[in-house]
Amino acid sequence: MKTITKTISLLLLITFIFACENETSQNTVEENLGDIAVSDEIAQKAGPWTRQFTDNFDNTVSTSKWERTNRRDYNSNNCEYVSGNPRVTNFDNRSCLELSAYRYSNRYRSGHVKSRFSFKPNRNEQYRVSASIKLIAKQGSNYKGFAQTYGAWPAFWTVKEQNWPTGGEIDIMEGYSFGNSSHFASNLFYGTSTGQNLLETNAERRYPNSEGWHTYDLYWTNINGNVYLDILVDGNKVANYYNGIDSDLRLQNFGPHNVIFNLNVGSDTGIFDNSRINLFSRTYMYVDYVHVDKRTL
Repeated sequence: MKTITKTISLLLLITFIFACENETSQNTVEENLGDIAVSDEIAQKAGPWTRQFTDNFDNTVSTSKWERTNRRDYNSNNCEYVSGNPRVTNFDNRSCLELSAYRYSNRYRSGHVKSRFSFKPNRNEQYRVSASIKLIAKQGSNYKGFAQTYGAWPAFWTVKEQNWPTGGEIDIMEGYSFGNSSHFASNLFYGTSTGQNLLETNAERRYPNSEGWHTYDLYWTNINGNVYLDILVDGNKVANYYNGIDSDLRLQNFGPHNVIFNLNVGSDTGIFDNSRINLFSRTYMYVDYVHVDKRTL
């Protein structure tokens, strides 16, 4: 019996090791594919980019392209979005979408726009979502850096809002201001039941950022049914997502998504001390352009 027991134990050990190696190998393959999703190898094999959606904000906020929101923010009862807030204006010699946040009575008013266009890559397709954004504040006629404000929470993201988060959410850029500092991050949300995010904070990826204009890109890639997300800031990759980063993540269930720009103020969950909110006269989110392109792989 001892010999049989040892033999069985040895077989179980070998099986376990093989299974672990196999799982590790699969995760490595997924990760490596994610790493090449925006690589020269993909670019050489891919078809040309074709423009699917664009807005250079040259005239007005087009109601055929955008829904201008009237509602409270998702995460802050302190912030009320007003449909008349988003506008097109000239800033830094550019025609831009402007969202402005300011105190109004005992709360804050701001802007939120959601694209009527929605998208999701099919098998062996890749989408690229790009925007050029600047965050800044103003006290009277004097400009202040975004990091000097407190409690501002701008975001550039894509989402399927219906039955959130079952269709996923991709936060390309979220900024948080803390008076003398700020931090920026990308993030994902996903769940199988309405209102329940299974990822907690496992998908948050913080990255350094500075004042001024920055270009943000999302590459959403489907390679033979495997889905990968890459976030770039000024051409530098700051986040790479694939199902292996969390056992509950199912990127294949993401979409179709709309594009959203919003400038939230404060938080109901303790991210900010709402009594310290400081937007100066106003805090602004400027968007020079947004483009959505697609290509075959």
